[in-house]
Amino acid sequence: MPFFTEQKAGKQLFYDDRGSGEAILFIHPPGMGRKVFKMQHDLARKYRVIFPDLSGNGDSDTITQSPDISWYAREVVQLLDHLRLDRVIIVGYSCGGMVAQEFALNYPERTKAVILAGGFPKVDTGGLRFEFLAGMYWLEKSPETLAKLLSHSHFKDADIKRDLNEHMAKSDPRVWYSFYNRALHYDCSRRLDRLKAPLLLVYGNKEFWINEHAKFYRRHTDAKMVVIEHAYHQTPATHYDRFNEAADEFIQSL
Repeated sequence: MPFFTEQKAGKQLFYDDRGSGEAILFIHPPGMGRKVFKMQHDLARKYRVIFPDLSGNGDSDTITQSPDISWYAREVVQLLDHLRLDRVIIVGYSCGGMVAQEFALNYPERTKAVILAGGFPKVDTGGLRFEFLAGMYWLEKSPETLAKLLSHSHFKDADIKRDLNEHMAKSDPRVWYSFYNRALHYDCSRRLDRLKAPLLLVYGNKEFWINEHAKFYRRHTDAKMVVIEHAYHQTPATHYDRFNEAADEFIQSL
């Protein structure tokens, strides 16, 4: 498990780095850490796949207890500099997609393409807002319960669920809460005309309260959308075969 030391704070940030070839970097949702992408390890057969724990999440040290979306976008840049990578395909899952979009908007020269799994530029439906508020409620009440709920909603395999649950238990609840809270008030919808990198949107057809956000990306001139049947929000975990296939086809088309 490699790590790099954040230059100013002197804190360790951990990541997995597998495979070789075209570099793909994955951004996780609040608190979940890199292990939510367990089923994307197979992509290392064709690509170089990089899975960081953002600071305060998983194994990474807490640098600030109140990170926002732009903070994490800058952290991704530091990791790329550490890895000596000029450009990457950046993948954001759920709220991690906000970090991916902020990165692509602020650092277009470092962005080859963007893949959003259940992506949204802002919280624009009552259902999604409820999910955020519920997550914040459980963080104040019982982070352990939230970790268990999320790990069970993503994986059926007992060993993988346990591994993710234990990993999430390492996340700093204050950072986790701030990530949710800052994302709840984040909005890049009016800047999407500046998003020039090729874009892939992947949604589950049953996550109507989230895939409704696809409307914000209609003006993007180089966007593709894949809707996975019989799927909810957790497509990288629950429908990983279809998600990985869609990502592979998209990358091959670049």
